[in-house]
Amino acid sequence: RTCRAGAPPPDKDYSVDRGRDLSVDRLAEATGYKYNPKGAPSRFGSAGRNPHRPLGEGEDVPGGARLDEDGMVYDMGGGQCTYFQDRMRQYPFATETAGLALLRRLLLVNERVFALSDARVNATSDPTETARHGEHLYVMKPTMKSAPKSAGMGTWSDEEYAHPGLQALYLRLKSFQRFTESWALFERAAARGVFDPWLQSAGGGGGSGEGENGGNGGGGSSGGRALLRVASLGGGPGYELLALAWYLEQLAGERGVAPPRLDLVSLDLQPSWEPYLLALPEPAEAEAGGGGTTYRFAQWDIKAGVDARDAAGGPLDLCLVSNVLVYCSDEPSAAVLAALLESGVKAILLNERGGEQKMVGMVERHGVVVAKLLDQDSAAGRDDRQLVFAPAGTSLPSPSGALAHVFPNVPYEESKQR
Repeated sequence: RTCRAGAPPPDKDYSVDRGRDLSVDRLAEATGYKYNPKGAPSRFGSAGRNPHRPLGEGEDVPGGARLDEDGMVYDMGGGQCTYFQDRMRQYPFATETAGLALLRRLLLVNERVFALSDARVNATSDPTETARHGEHLYVMKPTMKSAPKSAGMGTWSDEEYAHPGLQALYLRLKSFQRFTESWALFERAAARGVFDPWLQSAGGGGGSGEGENGGNGGGGSSGGRALLRVASLGGGPGYELLALAWYLEQLAGERGVAPPRLDLVSLDLQPSWEPYLLALPEPAEAEAGGGGTTYRFAQWDIKAGVDARDAAGGPLDLCLVSNVLVYCSDEPSAAVLAALLESGVKAILLNERGGEQKMVGMVERHGVVVAKLLDQDSAAGRDDRQLVFAPAGTSLPSPSGALAHVFPNVPYEESKQR
């Protein structure tokens, strides 16, 4: 993602019949997941207690119409939708008309992205073996499991991320997870006023000179539309950026203002993600010059001493961090994030896996304001999975009431309801 890790150990076969009823121990053997009652999937979700068995190959959700080849999204009729984020299709999520429309739109994007990843796999000398080895890397995470926890290796090494088979499976699963979790993050951040400076009516402020950060954080305007410059740190194929573009388009419509122009850049160590990022814009949008939105890629290593703004080619207004802290929860990385907030970045929006992020305390020692966006008052305890980091002195007031989410229970919080 954003920093280097080691190479994988030798491969072995971890195939599984997904149609079987699997106990926790058998499922762990087949999938590489080890049940941990203290981990986020168990504390906040239903891992280890899920009554649903994995769907078998070719099996569908009862009563649902499959909308994609992999069976990740189902139209249940009446504006209801069931979709999955996991490889075994064991943990269903539900959404309604608005979410179904977004997922249908996402499936069209994925057709372009998946065609590129399939072409990479098919260009190898043995496509079947490439896909099989990629699934092994994805499921068993050999680098992460072979390295001491203190090494900060993260989920996969840079070499593993470059593997065509891993990328193909990663895109098929993470596209849904990253998109829906990012959408939920942006809903929560919007309720704290994070996007307000770029959603002003014409002449209502929110713009400054395009060459510098300043004012209310708008970063320049053209024809009444502010320019918002966003970097996804460790952004890979960029689904967080896609979700942001679509979300701000919708939010601006709800507020009756023009959406900002967007300069979106994914900064990542692994350069082979770039073609997928560039395939995200819809063809009509691309033909029209992007509709004021540009997608770019630049290689960046958070530990290499290169400023993210230099890698991005100019000033930044917002940064996104999605499941990256596993690679870089250390004091030097905290200093990098704090420095961004001291030099013009108005907020860093984070979506992470673990319920307790060491980075929170690290950046707070630098004077960074931290807003925790998920419920902290349940018996499940502290939940750092969605956060906003902001410069010292920033006010991020809590929303006055409960939020209505397009993608409910994202990220999973069903155990908090018990």
